[in-house]
Amino acid sequence: MTALGCAQFIVRLVQARDGKEEMRQWSGPELLRSLAWLKRMNARGYDVTLRPAGPHGLLLLDGLQEADLQRLDARGWQSAAVVEVRRGRFQAWIKLSRQPVADALRGQAASRLADDLCRSGSAITVAEFGALAGLTCHAPGMAEGQAARYALLQASSGTVATAAAPCLERMEHLPAQPLPPRLAVPQGAARKRSSGRAR
Repeated sequence: MTALGCAQFIVRLVQARDGKEEMRQWSGPELLRSLAWLKRMNARGYDVTLRPAGPHGLLLLDGLQEADLQRLDARGWQSAAVVEVRRGRFQAWIKLSRQPVADALRGQAASRLADDLCRSGSAITVAEFGALAGLTCHAPGMAEGQAARYALLQASSGTVATAAAPCLERMEHLPAQPLPPRLAVPQGAARKRSSGRAR
């Protein structure tokens, strides 16, 4: 939480068995005070994830391998925090700025990074919610009970990626991407659907 540098967090609890979902918005101190309750919910089969609340300057990459983290670091995309969610698989929070960044710019930066890393053969995705270190995941295929894998915090520098500022500046000066063309609906098809009877 310190590495992410956010005043408020959205915490999501999802019951792995039936998909039941709960949301909480807490400050950092409130989240710390709620850890015992979150651990109990996690033990009852709830997966616990979190994201910053409100405007922020972070993006989250999921499905990373060790080589991907090294590649990011070498290119100036140092991680503010890294969580190992299962053996050899990581999530990395990248801090674009200590100030909030517009959603559109954050989305473009995240897509570019993910696309770039995917060219190396990794299956990288852009995620909204990240694993909470110290808790387990109940997703299908993950170990349960004594063998369950805890999410482990591997790094928490809180640093702003050095490549972020020039990347955002370039993207701010790019022309807006055109919206995809709307699909035209044949007039006959539209009349048939609206009439409600066969012709």
